[in-house]
Amino acid sequence: MAWDARHVFTMSYALPLIRAAVIAPIRRWLSEDGRDPGPFLAQADLAWVPDNDPFMLIPLRNAVRLLVAIARSEGPDVPFRIVGRHSASELGLVSAAALRGPTLREGLLRVPRVMPQHSTHELFRVTEDEAGLWISDGWAIKFGEEESLHLTQQYVTALVGAVCSAAGGAGPALSHVAIRPHPEAGLTHLNHWLGDRVSASVDRTLLIHVDTAFAARVFPASIRTAAAAQGTVSWPQLDGDRSLTDDIAVLVASILPHRRPTLDQIAAAVGTSSRSLKRQLQAEGSSFSGILERTRAEISLQKLSSANPPTLKDLATELGYSDQATLTRAVRRWTGQTPSGLKARP
Repeated sequence: MAWDARHVFTMSYALPLIRAAVIAPIRRWLSEDGRDPGPFLAQADLAWVPDNDPFMLIPLRNAVRLLVAIARSEGPDVPFRIVGRHSASELGLVSAAALRGPTLREGLLRVPRVMPQHSTHELFRVTEDEAGLWISDGWAIKFGEEESLHLTQQYVTALVGAVCSAAGGAGPALSHVAIRPHPEAGLTHLNHWLGDRVSASVDRTLLIHVDTAFAARVFPASIRTAAAAQGTVSWPQLDGDRSLTDDIAVLVASILPHRRPTLDQIAAAVGTSSRSLKRQLQAEGSSFSGILERTRAEISLQKLSSANPPTLKDLATELGYSDQATLTRAVRRWTGQTPSGLKARP
């Protein structure tokens, strides 16, 4: 039943992105434990990510670096400790899809349909046979270190377990887990959480089994109602045929309201050097400065033409301009008009 990661398409020039909901359980756990999430977020270059927008797109590699940084401080089983009873409802699109149920089986089978709206490079599959549900999770990128892959797979396992446990009832939620071992700790640190229901995976793919009886459990009405209340907004698919330029523009738009993005920052998110990134963009007829300029223009024109436009001072600050006059000159360059002229346009 294992899914063969060798058949995954390659995205050598793509920028791996994921919704910010993926780090919500991490921030909550650190805060509940009396720690400031800020230093860990800064270490992973995610300090700019607000805590109130689960649908914002953030760099996947940075989210993995955040998990690794915390594990090196707190121990290799920290993903299981992070994921608490609230985590099943913290995952934005994934939570809304899974917890609507009505049964656990129906909820889990719904998740692969929304995963392309949640992450660009995660390949989450659910199949079933007479023994129950088989969940495989792989990635269309190389994480580099075995430690990163193990911790990511452990985090996914813990989150799947949280969703399953939300259905209630006695007994273990996960019948078996085949996971990549930690390069130093192996699998012994997972015995407390999974007992003898864990083994080393035969490849780089995570495989989780949920037996038929457990999968038939019905989520409590309160959980189904809360999931339905999150709505059924259809977010754009993230796994389409987009260029590296397109993906960088998406990330730049996420970062701009909080800090000025840099070439080095984007290169790290892509998983390459700044020099290589420049070459890749040149091959597409693009450049980082051009992407930044176009993204600023799109945001500026959209906001200045809205029913409630921001002040020029606030917009200049949001877009990383040194002052209001610099924004005014940029708007003239883009449109031939002043910002006040755009505001006055019907």
